[in-house]
Amino acid sequence: MVRILRHLQNERGNMTIFTLTIYWFMFMLVFVALFNFSGIFVDKEQASNSAQQASIAAVRDIYEEMDEAIIKYDLSPKRYYDQDYLTPRKTAAMSSLRASHPDWSQSEIEYGAIDSVLSSALPGNLELQGYVSLGLRKASAEIPGVVATVLSRNKATLSGSSVDLFNSDNRIEVTTSVKYESESMGFDFIPAYSEQIYQTGESRRIGFIDEVNDWFYINIPILG
Repeated sequence: MVRILRHLQNERGNMTIFTLTIYWFMFMLVFVALFNFSGIFVDKEQASNSAQQASIAAVRDIYEEMDEAIIKYDLSPKRYYDQDYLTPRKTAAMSSLRASHPDWSQSEIEYGAIDSVLSSALPGNLELQGYVSLGLRKASAEIPGVVATVLSRNKATLSGSSVDLFNSDNRIEVTTSVKYESESMGFDFIPAYSEQIYQTGESRRIGFIDEVNDWFYINIPILG
């Protein structure tokens, strides 16, 4: 009888160990699944932030060139005759925007003023159209390098990334990706998995672009 009781106790002990092992194994599988699932969201957020930062950096080039176009227009000998200076109009627009939007940054105020001035001055003005078109071509040549620098700094994948100038809402749109790789955590039977997670980011709306006569949508691939 004593032997039988000891055997039953050993069986119960082995069953307890076996049950705990199964529970631990299942817990680890769930943990690995949750870890990988959360990793996808982290990589999506990284790709999205990288694309957004790159689009913001790219839009700066556009407005720097447009500011230069305004200066060239104002320095043209033709202004001696028509006195049609744009810089005073830009200054007045900035003052108005600063008063109505005190929470805006200095760059947003300047961009908004340039949008306002060019939107009203471009229609029918072939001279200004020329300066603006030249500035847009210069910016479009510089933007891929600017975008590549931002994406590299954020460890995004350059190959397959691209810039749209401009999308249907007249925004600079950057598309990029981050490589996701699953983690098996020592469970060799879990297959390895990897993919590129793509996301897009948009700049502010380029308010004057509809008034540019010879600008057409372009997609620029970012070379890795």
